[in-house]
Amino acid sequence: MQQQKLKFLLKFSLVLVRIYCWFRQKKNLERLLAAFLLVPAILLLVPSYTFKLTLLQSFLFQAMLVYGALSVFWIVKHHYRLAGVNFVIYFLLLVKISGPISKTYRIDQGEESLRVLQFNVLSINDKYDETINSVLNLDPDFVSFQEVSHQWAESLVGGLSADYPFYKVVEHENQGQGIAVFSKYPLQEVEEVHLDETANITGKILVGNEAVNFLALHTKSPTTRSKWNNRNQHLKWAEEYVNNQLGEFLVLGDFNTVPWDNRMLHFQSSTELTDSRKKLTPTYPTWNPFIAQIPIDYILHSKGIGCDSLDAVRITSDHKAIMGSFLVAGK
Repeated sequence: MQQQKLKFLLKFSLVLVRIYCWFRQKKNLERLLAAFLLVPAILLLVPSYTFKLTLLQSFLFQAMLVYGALSVFWIVKHHYRLAGVNFVIYFLLLVKISGPISKTYRIDQGEESLRVLQFNVLSINDKYDETINSVLNLDPDFVSFQEVSHQWAESLVGGLSADYPFYKVVEHENQGQGIAVFSKYPLQEVEEVHLDETANITGKILVGNEAVNFLALHTKSPTTRSKWNNRNQHLKWAEEYVNNQLGEFLVLGDFNTVPWDNRMLHFQSSTELTDSRKKLTPTYPTWNPFIAQIPIDYILHSKGIGCDSLDAVRITSDHKAIMGSFLVAGK
């Protein structure tokens, strides 16, 4: 019995020594660290079909910066295998982020210009006058607002209706779901659509002699699985609505998802709408520095509308506003 115990202890000690020696080898330690870093990378790169993956992949941009910084760090430390693995992951994340973003400037689709502003005002934000003055200074032709509470509804109508005589305001029992549009151009066939406790506004903007369809929406923030499902159903409804209309289209609002989300990619592919972004243009939350923000607000346009530019503008909310310059045929 004593001999068996001694043999077991000797074998176990030998295994420990071998493991120690394996870890002492620089190349083996690098392999282990590389494998450890690959696990989160795989979760970030696979299609975002599930609730948890969608939440995780919302921060793809931040993860990309971390892997890029690690690449530099390992080069400085002369761990070139690790640097190579991290750089490959960084590059793949960069491709996934930049893929949905249009890099080209399409400005030859029409002769009539249309400046569009999209802004989630935040229902509890009480900087009404400052917000209205900022909008007037930016001087867009068409504006979409979300989280329009009763107080915001009154303030927006009182402050903007003189310059924007064509408007529609939809209040909601959930103040975070109030929505409004204001336009310098005439609006036609304007309707409010209530869908699963969310409010939407549809209609047409008369630009010159051309009636451009629009859909203004605000999906629920997918902080729970049920809200995530609700958001996905909302996007599905919006997809069907757009595909059943004729003519050019603008779809704008707070989508509560990032451009590389699989469902957002499917929505754009099915509707053949283009994101107006020319770069990342994050919009939320404004209290974070740029590198900790994510892009969840959109102005999407159809192929017959040209987008000259799109930029984020800090106003007063937890969201940045985004403002785009477009060209339409107008005839």
